[in-house]
Amino acid sequence: MEDVNFPQRLVHVDLKGAPPRMNYYEQIFPIIASMGATGLLVEYEDMFPYHGRFSHLRAPHAYSSEDIAALHTLAATYNLSIIPLIQTFGHFEFILKHDEHRPIREIEHYPNALCPTHPDSFPLVTKLITQVLELHTSDKFLHIGADEVWHIGKCPRCQDYMEDKKMSISEFFLAWMFKVAWWVKKQHPHLTIIMWDDMMRNVTADVLKSSGIGELVEPMVWQYQTANFDLPSDIFSRYSSIFKGLWTASAFKGATGSTQFLPPIQHHINNQLTWKRVLSENKGEIKNFRGIALTGWQRYDHYAVLCELLPVALPSLCLCLRVLTQGSFTESDHDYVSQALGFPHRINVLPFPRPQVVEQGANFPGHKVYVGVQMWSNFVCKYQAISNSEGMLGWFSDYLRSRNFTNPVQVENIMSQVNEVAENLSELRTHLIPWLLEVVYEDTVEEWVGSFIDPLLKKLTSVIEECKTQIMIGGRVRDYKKSDY
Repeated sequence: MEDVNFPQRLVHVDLKGAPPRMNYYEQIFPIIASMGATGLLVEYEDMFPYHGRFSHLRAPHAYSSEDIAALHTLAATYNLSIIPLIQTFGHFEFILKHDEHRPIREIEHYPNALCPTHPDSFPLVTKLITQVLELHTSDKFLHIGADEVWHIGKCPRCQDYMEDKKMSISEFFLAWMFKVAWWVKKQHPHLTIIMWDDMMRNVTADVLKSSGIGELVEPMVWQYQTANFDLPSDIFSRYSSIFKGLWTASAFKGATGSTQFLPPIQHHINNQLTWKRVLSENKGEIKNFRGIALTGWQRYDHYAVLCELLPVALPSLCLCLRVLTQGSFTESDHDYVSQALGFPHRINVLPFPRPQVVEQGANFPGHKVYVGVQMWSNFVCKYQAISNSEGMLGWFSDYLRSRNFTNPVQVENIMSQVNEVAENLSELRTHLIPWLLEVVYEDTVEEWVGSFIDPLLKKLTSVIEECKTQIMIGGRVRDYKKSDY
């Protein structure tokens, strides 16, 4: 099998959840550069300092223009290029959630995709692109998104337009992307435009050619599986006959579940290895391979909960970069990355099932958050084990408690176990908040704690209070008077 090189190895920085503080970039850039990263694919979403009539799009801790300038300077220090990513069709939630932009939704009730035939859509998209590119004047690439446009051609205006032009959904999609890309090329001819490929993955070569999109963009083929990629057999030959360049995308986090909290590292290592194999097998079909982006999704969409935090996934990222630079994953590769991140042992690439021994002793940036999330996951598993235990199910069921017919001997044992988890979790909360604040902003800390720690603490407290009530009652005669029949 002929080997394949990855000319560009981009680290995707997804800012639509848990955006890092600027000083965290200072800590991790030298690490990821030393591991083989060549650039950053920065998906700003609401973290960009939009101004004027778009000021309302900014998150509370959005980066300033000075921050973005500093990001460029810092990246250049470590020979990292920056590619901004702006969604221009689907995943438009951070804009369409605002009432003033509700009219340009494709489906009025859903904030996912814009309506390409609405007269305000194109001016809005071009103004957003203009503001972003004003702070990226030295960059050579622009990613215009366009993945997972599930709601397309649904509104009456779009349906009338397609019927009038005799267009299929695919042709309609390509027409909008051509319009956006044409405008970008006209205004910024030096830019190479990239877009996600999934919406045109099954479009025929004839339709792609007739759309003209091949002269304007380069597709980024994403796939996060670990064995056999779900890709059309002719995708590489077809794309190479249409487009001037080709990119791929793997994942180092955020691709194995919307509520994932620890990255299954071996899965992501295997994803990189599979990409290497697939590209090697198709090397003869691929012309002008640009490189790969290691995606690190922070939410599945703007409304979803946070998945793996960046500090928790830094070991996964470094191991995946090592795979791409070395072309394999050996024990020496494992040792190299583990030692570079300060682990006194090999990084655990199989963190599930939980609970497991918490990996401590590392000293990479954000390692305390890495430890804290592992501890939290163990406490969750311990509570789940108690909830499903013979004691809880056999002596503390909803039915028995509703009749106040419980044995204090068993209840005291249950309360002791639950109380231990509650105390440990409460103590972790006090430590984890300042650990998180070293890396992310206050609103992210509030969300993570409010999503994952506080609900469990509330549940544990409720069980403890019920235990106290049942112990006070103390082994009563069964109440036969309460009946649901």
